[in-house]
Amino acid sequence: MFRKKVKDTGIFDDLPVFQAHPSTQREEQKKSGRRAMLIPDKAATANLSSDELVTNTGRQKEEWLDTIFQSSHREGKQKDIAAWLQNSHRVQKWWANSIALMYLKWREAPKTNAVSHSVLRTSKSIEATSFRVFSILNSEKIFGEDFKRFLKQVDSERLVLSFDDETRATITLQQHGSSCDVLVEHEFIAGKETVKDRTVFWAELLDQVSSQVSR
Repeated sequence: MFRKKVKDTGIFDDLPVFQAHPSTQREEQKKSGRRAMLIPDKAATANLSSDELVTNTGRQKEEWLDTIFQSSHREGKQKDIAAWLQNSHRVQKWWANSIALMYLKWREAPKTNAVSHSVLRTSKSIEATSFRVFSILNSEKIFGEDFKRFLKQVDSERLVLSFDDETRATITLQQHGSSCDVLVEHEFIAGKETVKDRTVFWAELLDQVSSQVSR
């Protein structure tokens, strides 16, 4: 009868162990979802290249921007967008925050994202200081029931706000002598009728501001 061969263990325990040189070791990667993402040793940043994004997230910059814009988080804050990317798209935390910052930087610049969307631009010169005009426009009540929230407020210079229909308006103030030039850029408007309605809305609102400062 043949006996079952027993595997010897511990026979090499007394041999010296040599550590590999650091240059031959791979940088540690953390897995999140289906893709291993290299986590840089620095704070999250908005300055991401398409190559970095494709390598670590599987999508290019334009794809991530469009994905967030088409979602219900298009006007969200960094924290909310990053959490959504982690939960819904299985993106690692560092990359989720960086993509969110990248999107916010892109969102801040005036633009339209599709052919079906329009950008309404209108302006008015008001006899008042930019500080006075800003103080009136900085009130939520003046924008009516469709107002959602302020996205950015730069004292006496700029206001960025969103509406319930997922459109966004940027109001820029510039002082010229005793007058304040008010420029409004309302983005992501869908449909010609909506553009007409918004044109009337801003004309009436700026007239209202003008009448208030003249009292």
